[in-house]
Amino acid sequence: MKKPKLFLVGEREIEPIPYHYRECGLDNIYLLNGFMREEHDGEEYVSVHDVDGLWKAIGLHLVLEQKTLSPKEVRFLRGQMDLTQADLASKLRVDDQTVARWEKGKAKLPGPADVALRMAFLASPVAQPQGHTVLKRWLEAVAELVGKDDPQDARIGFGREVKRGIWTERELVVCCA
Repeated sequence: MKKPKLFLVGEREIEPIPYHYRECGLDNIYLLNGFMREEHDGEEYVSVHDVDGLWKAIGLHLVLEQKTLSPKEVRFLRGQMDLTQADLASKLRVDDQTVARWEKGKAKLPGPADVALRMAFLASPVAQPQGHTVLKRWLEAVAELVGKDDPQDARIGFGREVKRGIWTERELVVCCA
């Protein structure tokens, strides 16, 4: 019998076939591990370990990594915060029909509402403790930016870490000859 092909992430071995996880209401989520496939009476069943942790990870990814939230992602985040459309509308100071239109893709989520939705998710109990850490860093960065005199004249140095293959901000030493 032929051994199933294994997928790798970095150097970690993952399940032979990633699981297309549609149960969260999103179309683009695949599980690489953390689930078990079982068969009963010819039907395949999948059980996911720590569903709450998975959904938290998905929510954090959406608010921290996604450039634009899709209607399904807006609905997912609202659901994770256990809010009705009216509850979210009240928090964002919009009409509940506006939230419904965002979730149906009939209206675009405007920038300020997008930021407020992301902040609301990060502040919600479901996103903790990571949400608190992200908000704290964000508030510190904003406070630092507000305190700068003339950021247009600031020089910012970047250096590439060869070992990790990434660029990072470095101290810029300017010397005159």
